[in-house]
Amino acid sequence: MKRTVIDASVVLKWYLADEKHGEKALGFLNGYISNELDILAPSLLEYEVINGLIIARKTGRIEEQTVFTAIDGFLGLGIELKNLSIFSTRVLHYCKVYNRSAYDASYLALAEQEGIPLITSDRVMYNAVRNDLQWVKYLGDI
Repeated sequence: MKRTVIDASVVLKWYLADEKHGEKALGFLNGYISNELDILAPSLLEYEVINGLIIARKTGRIEEQTVFTAIDGFLGLGIELKNLSIFSTRVLHYCKVYNRSAYDASYLALAEQEGIPLITSDRVMYNAVRNDLQWVKYLGDI
């Protein structure tokens, strides 16, 4: 089974119909649901997704009931979430070397530790690391 780390920028596309590259993002969800793909993420993924959905509601992109449905559905997926404590040193490394937030660096550190790709739709993060970290993939390029 293939394994990958995905970040919140990809997951949010599962629930926000107006997002660019939404069909590509849904391909990862479908692969996960059909047991063809194993998805991992740092434990902060839950917080980032919920926060992103709340912001989408505040800006009128989705209805309140959709937020509740999306959160329930997301939490019910059972994506494997890893605690920061197992890769905190590498998080600090990525923060320093690439001037990334601890959030971005957590995804990078987990993918590195597991030896698997990181899929992101965050163009700024991707551009910051793409020359050095070939295992970071931009969703739009897939």
